[in-house]
Amino acid sequence: MKKVLLLLGVIVLFGGACHASNLVDFKCGSNPYSESFSYSNLLGTNFISEKIANAVLKKAILKDSKGKYKVNLQSYNVTSLKKGIFKSLEIEGTDTVTDDIYASNVKFKTLCDYNYIETDNKNKTTTFKEPFGMTFVIGFSANDLNKTMQGKKYSEIIRKANNIGNSSKLFNITGSSAKISENKLYYTMEIKMPLLNKKQKLTIETSVKARSGEIMLCDTNLVTESFSVDISKLDRIINYLNPLQFSMELFENKGADVNIQDVTIKNNIINVSGFVTVEKDVVTEQ
Repeated sequence: MKKVLLLLGVIVLFGGACHASNLVDFKCGSNPYSESFSYSNLLGTNFISEKIANAVLKKAILKDSKGKYKVNLQSYNVTSLKKGIFKSLEIEGTDTVTDDIYASNVKFKTLCDYNYIETDNKNKTTTFKEPFGMTFVIGFSANDLNKTMQGKKYSEIIRKANNIGNSSKLFNITGSSAKISENKLYYTMEIKMPLLNKKQKLTIETSVKARSGEIMLCDTNLVTESFSVDISKLDRIINYLNPLQFSMELFENKGADVNIQDVTIKNNIINVSGFVTVEKDVVTEQ
């Protein structure tokens, strides 16, 4: 049971490669426990097991992520839980930091009422015996985005972008920042132009929306009046440096399909919602 819960924490929160998926194609497995009766529920031992499982999962998450987490796992009985079978799981986190990616809040909830994940301790593998899915909602503040952009991984994204600019000696990005005001996102690039020996801050007002399962910055407008540039020519690099899409790597995992359904800005918080699914019989390493 412990290794199953450890895996869930890893599958849901930490990462690898992302693929688009369609929730219409996702179907839960049949539930053999829908009309069953459990003596462990009657005796209260299942309640104790759930409490232990929640504590184990929370501890596993906190090994790789900082923040305040609440975990609520519901099972059918003690025997099934030991096998890796459970009814539902909810994970809520506030002020989280995972792999240098900051978020104000995250929330996951299983899609199915029957979940079965089997572990092989000898071969150190885990098999999803039934389709597994979770909905998620994540909230980013401007402060979250700025802290994320100060990290080493985002700095590597800027370095790669500079390789493009430096090839023609036109510009060099020295920094970036974000601001959210009146539910609008403002993205600022600090640019050094070697030929002119000049530094310039370029600020863009942009909308955000989900497209093909990813977060796109769109409808961009140049705010910096002293800078003249064809904004359409910057769209590619702006989305390459998109701190929101970069932050969503928090949810990516090899073997899991992640799809972003909606992106909204409310109370100056960017809310991203979607779902993550794993197909039946997918095998992952522990």
